[in-house]
Amino acid sequence: MAALLAEDERLDVIEARALSGEADSHENLADVVVAAGLLRSQIPRTSGVPVVVISDIASQARILQRQVYAWLPANATGGQLAAAIVAAANDLIALTEEQTRRWLRIDAEDDQVVQEALTARELEVLRMLADGLGNKEIAARLEISTHTVKFHVAQILAKLGTGSRAEAVAVGMRRGLVPI
Repeated sequence: MAALLAEDERLDVIEARALSGEADSHENLADVVVAAGLLRSQIPRTSGVPVVVISDIASQARILQRQVYAWLPANATGGQLAAAIVAAANDLIALTEEQTRRWLRIDAEDDQVVQEALTARELEVLRMLADGLGNKEIAARLEISTHTVKFHVAQILAKLGTGSRAEAVAVGMRRGLVPI
């Protein structure tokens, strides 16, 4: 790995060795620590230095834990590793395409955003929208403020991926969320 990184002129490898999992005096020389083949519990504890992890243990891949700024698969290319290191050195999180899709809930087969489920209250509001009620009427029936109704409507539109109340009702009907 050190030889691979040495080819990138943006990077200087100051040391390559087995990590003990404990912070040591060398890390204050590094902008980024790269840890390969470790379990989550073995990721080194650093004093503010970003860590880039290389591991195929997908269940262990929890971004933003213990200063982990990137979690790359073992088959990551030198370019991917270098990009993750540069990103981490600049206080940025680096995600693989698969991690990004998972975070954004994008289905890998059809590039569609996987819709988040509506809460019970949002379903109630959606059904009242389908009945033709306005914000004030919904607020009165649910004994909440009109601002809260507006918030619920905005959440419904976002979760259903719609641009209007009428479109949200139509999508709700097609999905069986609104009884006909």
